[in-house]
Amino acid sequence: MGGKVLGALLMLASALVAILYSYLLLLAPDPIPLLTLKATALILVLAGLGIVAWIGYVLLITEPPGEIEELVRELEEKGELS
Repeated sequence: MGGKVLGALLMLASALVAILYSYLLLLAPDPIPLLTLKATALILVLAGLGIVAWIGYVLLITEPPGEIEELVRELEEKGELS
């Protein structure tokens, strides 16, 4: 699928979701707008917590860098540091 077709589909999907979301918040019968807001808040909180968990995972599996002096010594031995 070409980039332009994908871009057009993304724009169309975005517009349709915006229209549906606006309808659910403004024109739908009474309990639906509150449920829509609750679902939106839940999705945003879960997405934020997922990002925090991902950052924690990356920090957990990444080895800390060595000491500066050791790194400088290695670079000097390789001749990459003048």
